[in-house]
Amino acid sequence: MKKEAQLLPIHIFGDDMLRQKLSPVVVYDDKLHEFVHDLTHTMYLRDGVGLASSQVGKNLRVFVIDLEWSHEDGKPEPIVMINPDIYNSEGEIEYEEGCISVPGVYATVRRPSRIEYSYYDINGIQHHEIAEGFKAVVIQHENDHLDGVLFIDHLSSLSKLKIKRKLKELQKTAVNGSNLRHDIYDPEA
Repeated sequence: MKKEAQLLPIHIFGDDMLRQKLSPVVVYDDKLHEFVHDLTHTMYLRDGVGLASSQVGKNLRVFVIDLEWSHEDGKPEPIVMINPDIYNSEGEIEYEEGCISVPGVYATVRRPSRIEYSYYDINGIQHHEIAEGFKAVVIQHENDHLDGVLFIDHLSSLSKLKIKRKLKELQKTAVNGSNLRHDIYDPEA
């Protein structure tokens, strides 16, 4: 019997976990399946299009995305990416990004518009794919989390200056390098 998915607490800017380079997954077992189930559940409840393991305090190179899902009409179709590798990129796109771990902060980020990448799915099968536009942006954003990089790290000095106060407020709430958000996003509220 499959256990009920758990809502995982989100690590917020100022938490040391968000700055760690994460370890590769080497074992594809029931524990990994349970974690991915919880990670996916948490992404949907937090109303995100992606969520990386570091954002919930897990030191594994895993993230999940779902670009098409919405509360109104969506059937969840998550894509789990384990040990991803972006090995080619080209072009340029600017997109306004936000992050569940940096609440209330949005900024335009410049990234490659087309990427070639590989990843392993939950069953340990490797995939090689190409993504463009929004999907490429989301994959790069989540993949950055696996290396301890946040979208705000890609901003110009002027753009960082504009959000400096909000970031300092978030960072002040971190205690001993930890900053968790336990509140639940309720799409019905």
